[in-house]
Amino acid sequence: MESLAFGLTYAIAAGFAAIGLGLVGAAALNAAGRNPDALGELRTLMILAMSFVDALAIIGLVVALIIRFLPV
Repeated sequence: MESLAFGLTYAIAAGFAAIGLGLVGAAALNAAGRNPDALGELRTLMILAMSFVDALAIIGLVVALIIRFLPV
């Protein structure tokens, strides 16, 4: 049961993080297509947003590891 909780916890967190990264990338490409002159600022904001989404995925991994290795 613990391994199922571990797998589901991380799979759900990683899945939603992947969806979030796709949305961030799509929005950045859409904005770059509309205003190519602001590409440098868009790139900076996109990298910042992606790091926040990846941080949420890492938090999901930490929670999954806590579920897996801490005794109940």
